[in-house]
Parts: sequence; structure tokens; C-alpha cells
Amino acid sequence: VLHHPNLLAHGEAIQFQFKRITFSEWFLLVVLFCLNYATEALKWKILLAHWNPLSMLQSLKTVLVGQAFAFFTPVRSGDYVGRILFLETGNKWKGVAQLAWSNYAQLMITLTMGAFGMFFNLPFLPWLKWLGPVMVLFAFYIYFHPGQFKGWLQKMTALQIGIDVKIKLLLLSLLKYIIFMVQYIWAVKIFAIPVPLFELWIALSVMFLCLSIIPAISLTDLVIRGQLIVVLLAAWYDNSLMLICLSTLIW
Repeated sequence: VLHHPNLLAHGEAIQFQFKRITFSEWFLLVVLFCLNYATEALKWKILLAHWNPLSMLQSLKTVLVGQAFAFFTPVRSGDYVGRILFLETGNKWKGVAQLAWSNYAQLMITLTMGAFGMFFNLPFLPWLKWLGPVMVLFAFYIYFHPGQFKGWLQKMTALQIGIDVKIKLLLLSLLKYIIFMVQYIWAVKIFAIPVPLFELWIALSVMFLCLSIIPAISLTDLVIRGQLIVVLLAAWYDNSLMLICLSTLIW
């Protein structure tokens, strides 16, 4: 950012856009942020309903503590530690397995949308767009496999969840994905960034896919997110500092 050749001009444009943003526009962005976490809390509540029931408020508290732990750990692994702190002693390992199901459902939605997006906008390694559909089909097969293990793996069968819960997780993961997408679309609107809606959706779906498979902690995620959005939207908008500002705001 500091070595950007148009730092002053682009910086003034960013300041101008910030001054134009109204309170109601900021408020809607915050509402979307809250809905994002509420959806995640609902997923966690549904997973624990039969063996460690939590109220919606307790579930939300657990999710937020998990996020705090995840912020400083690679690939957000601390989320598991933060969430199981609120579970009963005998349920902690089961809680880890249940959260894995929730994260896997979210990853499947990200893979599906990202695979679609890669067909339309992949500025690097074009052969990857053919790998996407294969990954999606394999991911769905693993997710819906009954997983009836035998022998020394039999205990893993107990970690399975019902097909109805799996479908609910997928639907809520899709809802969370849409909310996150709308957050970006709304931020693009209030910053007056002239990117067509469809192209923006495609670029964001590829960015979310890349973020989900690149191992990083949240602090470095900020840099990766900024670079990806600049690369993916460079064809429609040349103010890279504004795009980095956009991704930083959402982060």
C-alpha cells in the first residue's frame, strides 16, 4: 500500500467514499455481520440438540469464543478448542467431531460455488477449473456416505450424524454463504465500486474457495484476501487500494 504509485489520488477517493456512507448503510452492514454469526450459532445448536442442548444465546457465546481462539491459530483450528470449553467433560471429543461436520458442510458449499465461479473467472492455472467439479462430487459422496465402520474403527460410527441434520447443515451453510456474499456486494455498493453484479459474484466465489484451501491464520488472511480480490477484480476496477480497503472492512 505504502509503495503504491497512486497512493495520494486513490487515498483521497477512499476518504471521499467513506464520507458519503450514511448511518443506515453502515447499520445494514452490521446487521449482516450479526446474521452471519447467528446462522453459525444455529448450526452449532442443531448439532448439539440431542446430547448437549444449548440455548441460542449460549450457542452464540460459544461460537464467539471459538472465533477468538481461531483468530490466532493456523487454519482456524482454535475454533475447536474454544467451542468445546462449554461442553460437558464427557462430550468434548464428540463436540470436536460434530464441529468437523459443520465445517465440512460449509466447505462443500464453498467448493460448489467456487467450482462454478472458476469456469468464468480464473486468472491463474486455467486447468484448475476442471478439477472443481470432480472435487465437489467427491465431497458430496463423502458427506452423505453412511460411514458404517467395522472392527477397530467401529467407534467412529457413533460420530455420524443423521441425514436430516446433514441436510439442515447444508441449507444453513448455504444461507451463511449467501449472507457473506451479500456483505461484500453491499460493501461494494456503498463504496461505489463499478463492478457488474454477476462478475462480482463470480470473483467472490473464487476468492472464498481460495481462502478455504490456503492454510493461514486470520492476521495473514487479511493480506491474502486483499491480494486475491485485487487480482480477481482488476479487469473491472483499477483502484487496487479501494479493493484492499473493501476486503479489510469485511475482515
